[in-house]
Amino acid sequence: MFESGNKPVVEDTEENRAICRKYCRNCQNYRKYCLGKFQPTELFCACGQSSVPDMKLLGCYCTGCEVYTKYHLRGGFFCVRR
Repeated sequence: MFESGNKPVVEDTEENRAICRKYCRNCQNYRKYCLGKFQPTELFCACGQSSVPDMKLLGCYCTGCEVYTKYHLRGGFFCVRR
């Protein structure tokens, strides 16, 4: 669950993606920038930031997500920055 530098590593599993969908798809950034049309489409904390160009920080639901808690993540806005 942790890399050698004690940074949490989120597993890219269907279970985590299902949890993520409950949060990401309701997020202001996800809706405004149609993140489902760009890669990666979800689970940004595991897969990296979205390929949407020039995205701004509007709102973030990451901290309320069970994946965030399960993997002891910090920060948020994983769709914009890693």
